Amino acid sequence: MLWIALFLPELPLQLAQRALPEVTRALVIAEGPELRPLVCCANALALEQGVQPGMPVAAARALAGELVALPRNPQAEAQALGNLACWAGQFTPRVQLLAAGLLLEVASTLRLHGGLPALLKRLRAGLRQLGYVAQPGVAPTPLAAWWLARARHAGLPTRPCRQLEQLAAQLAPLPLVLLDWPEDVLQTFESLGIRQLGACLQLPRDGFIRRFGQARRLELDRALGLCPDPRPWFEPPEQFSSRLEFGFELNDTEALLFPLQRLLRELEGFLRSRGAGVQRWELQLEHWNHGRSSVVLGTSLPERSARQLLSLAREKLSRLELQAPVLALTLQVDALQAFEEQSHNLVADERSRALDWQQLVDRLSLRLGSERLYRLARREDHRPEHSWQRLAPVPARKTRQQQATAETPAAPRPLWLLNPPRLLSTSMGHPLCQGRLDLLAGPERIESGWWDGQAVRRDYYVARNPRGETLWVYRELRQTPAWYLHGIFA
Repeated sequence: MLWIALFLPELPLQLAQRALPEVTRALVIAEGPELRPLVCCANALALEQGVQPGMPVAAARALAGELVALPRNPQAEAQALGNLACWAGQFTPRVQLLAAGLLLEVASTLRLHGGLPALLKRLRAGLRQLGYVAQPGVAPTPLAAWWLARARHAGLPTRPCRQLEQLAAQLAPLPLVLLDWPEDVLQTFESLGIRQLGACLQLPRDGFIRRFGQARRLELDRALGLCPDPRPWFEPPEQFSSRLEFGFELNDTEALLFPLQRLLRELEGFLRSRGAGVQRWELQLEHWNHGRSSVVLGTSLPERSARQLLSLAREKLSRLELQAPVLALTLQVDALQAFEEQSHNLVADERSRALDWQQLVDRLSLRLGSERLYRLARREDHRPEHSWQRLAPVPARKTRQQQATAETPAAPRPLWLLNPPRLLSTSMGHPLCQGRLDLLAGPERIESGWWDGQAVRRDYYVARNPRGETLWVYRELRQTPAWYLHGIFA
């Protein structure tokens, strides 16, 4: 097995900053008592002004006058890690959640991604696009990979370890503070002159267990691969929801596109891990003292490309008038759809042209309104005025059997039907339209509709007038026969 650990340092601060293209103000995350909150973590601008983790927020404000203090939200952190695990599922189905990061088992998927260096590069680039900073660690055991990732964050020289035989030598220089053991245990090791993991491993096993407990020795054995380390795999949900809080008010819909892009990239990774797409998704805008407003977007066929979804959202938001400033943005998807990946060919084929058509239809639907965009399709009815219907602009994919059995009309039909048909004048029983009509084909008798109270009995003809126009006319077969113009051929 081969594990990649992704350690996200100061996750509460990263969540507060990922909604912004750049941070220009001192920012801290506060936790603790409501009346006397303490600084949990601070950004670089706050640290430059003397703010330190652990100090009261009031003292931090005295050092940095324009300080922005946001309360820590453990629920938002848990949701963010869950969404990140969903995103990481596109690289491997074996993902595990930790308190401040992820573990990915990638031995079976390395060839798919072009090897370990290529996979690490893709992970770093993807996390950067999502607005996260993560330190990776690579080892044959999950615990060792996690320790190496934390050591890398601490500035210690580390390198990926792929062989179990080399793991002990790789872990030996690591300081014991990376193991998250209680302070009194670490002080005991300090008093013994043991500060690194290698020295700890050289202690007699029985003496180590008697003094520090079986659990800590078992932890070391798991890190070295000497005993199993069973962990539960992350199970992705059936729905997707991700939220970004800005920490200030946004008054322009254009400014919403940057945080929305990061949410959509998260969604794309989740959909790729599930092999799915979406046809309907919702944006929830949270306003100061005005509750929430929602924007619902849809596509004609399942889609998962963040770039395409962002393009549609830009069209929608450009026509949206904000009722109040926006403080937070939530992306919600309630239903997943089966998705068929499109191949990218050098020469455009039928499928690639269909994809371009779908994207055009989606953009027109947003601009004109979905109710104004439709296509015409045949209906099983011999009466011309009842033989067509309005359907969605992009048809559902048909099976080969459905395509083979699709019926076509036996006789030619005009593109343009008049509604209602126009009564024609006659001369000695012959129809006139811009002169005397020459009947080219017919009659085609249509006698139908007796079951719904709109019965017709007609003989249809293809005719041409002196101006060269080809028309579709019929003769009503009733007690008082009459001629009507019903269509015009293009």
